[in-house]
Amino acid sequence: MISTWESQFKNQDLKMKALTHKSFAYENKTPNEHNEKLEFLGDAVLDLVIGEYLFEVYVEDDEGHLSKKRASLVNEESLSQIALKLGLDQKIRLGKGEINSNGLAKPRILASCFEALIGALYQDTDWLWLKEFIKNLFQSDVESLKHKISYEKDYKTRLQEKVQMQKTKGPNPTYEVLREEGPPHDRQFFVQLKCGDEILSEGSGKSKKIAEQEAARKALEVLESREEIV
Repeated sequence: MISTWESQFKNQDLKMKALTHKSFAYENKTPNEHNEKLEFLGDAVLDLVIGEYLFEVYVEDDEGHLSKKRASLVNEESLSQIALKLGLDQKIRLGKGEINSNGLAKPRILASCFEALIGALYQDTDWLWLKEFIKNLFQSDVESLKHKISYEKDYKTRLQEKVQMQKTKGPNPTYEVLREEGPPHDRQFFVQLKCGDEILSEGSGKSKKIAEQEAARKALEVLESREEIV
């Protein structure tokens, strides 16, 4: 099913619009022919389908746990990986500036294009087919989640909550970019995470957001190991 999404389109112009970044549209003097509005629609469709999917699979979960599970699945990092799986990095139309800055590897651009694709498919294909298409893409991740456990990949939020729940509340986590390495088309960011004066962890990634999430994930491990000692 994954390989058949292109053949589902009856409206080829709509398909091309979903694959067009605004940088390409502006360079070609067609400022309204890009995928941002379709991205908005696709985001809503994904929330609905994944929400219903989780509702059916995790019947004993409450709203809070279902919301956290959905957040672990519908986020920039996860959606960009699905975009790569679908080969969207080979199909997105970008402006020259974005191409030169390696826009095809940017998680934000990839995730947005995937959302736009879902929005376009919603407008141009059978709804039941689209639901199955989305569920197929997320099936392994949905089934790997465990009942009543938060697998929210927003580690920064989880870290913030953990700090606030401590008996002696410490200062809030802060993030500082230590350095950037690599050429513009393959940049790597290195981030340091501190609580007050204490350095808890460092993280790295192809964007500041990913680096901060990695630092927060490591900080959570540090705090949890301290709890085990106590």
